[in-house]
Amino acid sequence: MEKINYEEKFQELQKIIDSLDRQETPIDELAEKVKRGAALIRELNKKLNAVEKEVRDAFQELENIDLRKDAKEQQEPI
Repeated sequence: MEKINYEEKFQELQKIIDSLDRQETPIDELAEKVKRGAALIRELNKKLNAVEKEVRDAFQELENIDLRKDAKEQQEPI
């Protein structure tokens, strides 16, 4: 099964939302579209949280590097 990326999932969710907003969804498909939309929201939210953690960790690592560099520079004789 081919994995779809964040952008593709977001576009699919947007199509579902647009279809629901325009009331173009046949009643027989309504429950399935709502379930799929909810699943996409969960997946997108999970991905956003993971990316946010990665970015936060990367900044923390950079901050730690700068702190070590500053500490080392303070220890060196002038």
